[in-house]
Amino acid sequence: MLYNKILDVQSDESSITEPVTLQEAKDFCRIDISTDDDLISMFITAARKMCEAYTNIGFVQREFTVQLSNPNGGIYLPYGPIEADSVELYDADGDAIEAADYELSTGDFVQILEPWDERMKAVYTGGYETLPAQLKSGLLNTILYLYDNRADGADSIGPIAKMILKPFSRVV
Repeated sequence: MLYNKILDVQSDESSITEPVTLQEAKDFCRIDISTDDDLISMFITAARKMCEAYTNIGFVQREFTVQLSNPNGGIYLPYGPIEADSVELYDADGDAIEAADYELSTGDFVQILEPWDERMKAVYTGGYETLPAQLKSGLLNTILYLYDNRADGADSIGPIAKMILKPFSRVV
């Protein structure tokens, strides 16, 4: 039996502006020195990537290239919300699939309803232009958790961030 699955996700990180500034992170973490600014800046990016992976939501808007298998139809594209009119689909040979030959669901989190194909590529713009407050709160809590647990080697987004982000988490 074949299953729908995401095989690979790549995104253009070159022009990303993080949804949390260094000063916002420092204020949230109650840090008033500048000696750890470089470390906190790295934690901002790491925390965003960890939160995106945990929720399957794009915390910043950018272009995604996704290799996928959709043999049963209805696969969700990861890292929404997605501008549906930006979605381009390609078959296994890399040839563009004409818009008239595929069907996408409506809404912020897009499904490929047709075609049903074992190997496809989707290219689209996904993620938030402005991160909603609840997601930003989860991100800030992850930054704090990473900063406070840096000596121990934090390996997750932290328990408070999980509680905040769990209701928004999308399974694809």
